[in-house]
Amino acid sequence: MAFYRGQQGTVFFDKAGSGGLSEIAAVRSWSMTVEKESYDVTSQGATYRANVGGLISGSGTIEVMYDAPGSGDKLDLIKDVNQATDEADAAVELYLDETGGKKITGTIVVTSTEYSATVGEIEIVTLNFVSSGTLTLSI
Repeated sequence: MAFYRGQQGTVFFDKAGSGGLSEIAAVRSWSMTVEKESYDVTSQGATYRANVGGLISGSGTIEVMYDAPGSGDKLDLIKDVNQATDEADAAVELYLDETGGKKITGTIVVTSTEYSATVGEIEIVTLNFVSSGTLTLSI
């Protein structure tokens, strides 16, 4: 049985028109929650509640170590929150392993970015996102 460690995960990103997915350097961590709504379909007079699954969505965070990128997908990812008319065209692949077989693929909208600096520590930029459209789970 294979167990995966955090250092085996990575993030690939592409802001539409930038030339394809590329690996984001210096990712400290990423997380994603995939949720399914549930709808109550209980009939009047029933003793027990009945539910069915509904719409699926995802949200998460990506933490990157800030290295002042001059251009490319890392800079596009960091600046994506500042796009006024974002059409959810940012493709992302979140990898659980080094070989690329275990991943979550979809398009995202970056909803917030947190910049911080602590004396004596590496600066971290935290990006929060929501999914838009289909999420493909290859896990």
